[in-house]
Amino acid sequence: MTEQQTHTNIQFRGHLPALDGVRGLAILLVLLSHFTLREYWPTERIYFIVQSGWIGVDLFFVLSGFLITGILLDSKGKGHYFSHFYRRRILRIFPLYYFVVIVTWVTVVFLEKAPERLQGFDSFTWFFTFTPNVAMGLKNEYMYHSFIFNLNHLWSLAVEEQFYLLWPLIVWLLPMRVLAVLCLVLLAMSTGLRNLTDHIVGEKLSVASYVFTFCRMDGLAIGAFVAAALRLNWIQKIPYHFWIARGLLLLTGWEIVQLFIHGTKPNLWTLSSLFCAATLILALNPDQNSLTRRICETPVLVHLGKFSYGLYVFHHMLNFEWENWFGKPLVASSLHPVVGQILYMSLAFAGTYLLARASWKWIEQPFLKLK
Repeated sequence: MTEQQTHTNIQFRGHLPALDGVRGLAILLVLLSHFTLREYWPTERIYFIVQSGWIGVDLFFVLSGFLITGILLDSKGKGHYFSHFYRRRILRIFPLYYFVVIVTWVTVVFLEKAPERLQGFDSFTWFFTFTPNVAMGLKNEYMYHSFIFNLNHLWSLAVEEQFYLLWPLIVWLLPMRVLAVLCLVLLAMSTGLRNLTDHIVGEKLSVASYVFTFCRMDGLAIGAFVAAALRLNWIQKIPYHFWIARGLLLLTGWEIVQLFIHGTKPNLWTLSSLFCAATLILALNPDQNSLTRRICETPVLVHLGKFSYGLYVFHHMLNFEWENWFGKPLVASSLHPVVGQILYMSLAFAGTYLLARASWKWIEQPFLKLK
């Protein structure tokens, strides 16, 4: 079946294994990024390039914008629109999130015996209210709280929760066409807002412009646009839309590589959002033989996608332990750097995976059954 024959048959509702695979790809990229040891790489620039798996965070944002907007659009006009949405989000996000936040708070106060560290922008009030990204942005630095557990990566969950707080009302109020246009406006504004934030802070590529929600709307917005555009039949009506998506993937990928090599600019995250949106569209290709869909439907990625939330929460939370238990001994050994780096990634992944499986069984799944 040719692309022209199948272009009106894009499946974008219901449970799609390819989207589980997209989620799995996102978490795999993040793990590869954060499990990279600085000691094994000769320069900061090379280290930055090999850490490029952070693009997985943008892939999470794009996928979240797509799925959440799709759910809201499909339930618009039905009863209990708001209550059903927020109930499902609370059951999915809150149990594990508050488990690790409370564990870390108890650790700082009672085990490390350092409650004085939890003041001002380092207070756990920010974590308990899903606003650590706001604290980091105002501080223009990551939070300082524990020598045992690291929760700084939860800034991205805070961005998504703040998105969940306002987006349902926006979707409910706006006609779908207006919503789609708003998404493009937000996409176009993001780089300018990052530039403005950097100017106010007085620092190029500041932490503030990286973590504030209004600076990271491009990923969520382009994902939301894809969800609306598919329901409006806009994408399906474009001739050779999958070839256009492939072209966008190659073009933005090339530009991202150039920025990695020659120096990062604030438009990097808009480019990465477009790159991830193209990946998402290609994963929805009804042609089962398409390369992107086949990659995203591989059992390993689909499996990782199922446990991606726990993998994301625990992988960086335990990064001090992974480095102390595995990283420092491997760096101090006489192993070849390639072997040492692979061993570290494997051991850190194994520990994170076991915690994610335990979290799924005893924390996440019992609450998900209440949906």
